[in-house]
Amino acid sequence: MDLSNQIELEIYFADHFDTILFPVLAKLYFDSNDLNRARKVCEIGLKYNKNDAAGLFILANIEKTEGNLKEAEKLYESVLLYSPQHLSAAIALCEIQTILGRAVSRLLKSWKYVLSLDSSHKTAQDFIIKIEGNIKPKTDNKKKNAGYKKIIKDPVKIISTSRKKETSSNISIEEYSDPLKISSRLATFTLVSVLKNQGLFSQALEVLDELEKKGESKKSIALERDTIKELIEKLKKE
Repeated sequence: MDLSNQIELEIYFADHFDTILFPVLAKLYFDSNDLNRARKVCEIGLKYNKNDAAGLFILANIEKTEGNLKEAEKLYESVLLYSPQHLSAAIALCEIQTILGRAVSRLLKSWKYVLSLDSSHKTAQDFIIKIEGNIKPKTDNKKKNAGYKKIIKDPVKIISTSRKKETSSNISIEEYSDPLKISSRLATFTLVSVLKNQGLFSQALEVLDELEKKGESKKSIALERDTIKELIEKLKKE
């Protein structure tokens, strides 16, 4: 299937509601401002892939765009539970919480989390300095991979928080060794997330290469690369 062909994706999705590629189609709709179709694809896809961070992120962006800020907040929190190093979700969560007037202590925690992912983030630095007067030296950053620790009560109806997160322990090295030909137009962080969540690490790295050529955020690309390399090393040891 040609992932750059929207019609092919639509036909495939119509016959495979459980496909892991649903965020790719949803992103195409979102980028063309077709929010209704983007939402429908996400809702259907998330029924079969409940913890899919890429799908949750797009749905959160839809809620944010339509002004449903409380729902967007819950969804961004869910993204961080299942994809702890999702910098865009962490930043968006802070922005939403600021607009909603959340407590300073809660905002401080969220901005500190952003800073743990991006130590040079200016807004995070400024907020922490304003509240605490200074930025404390970094502690052991191994906890970053432990996830966003906030417990969410009933985040969204379509999410089953009791379901165990799928791991890559059952994925063989061969499964991420095949090359992937992807057009630069379709190279997005959403596709990286989809491939990474399925253990297709080599392909995800190829998409990151395309994103780098397009001039996307170097910090986000570096963060994703580090995460994927850690997952590959972990898989090799198992």
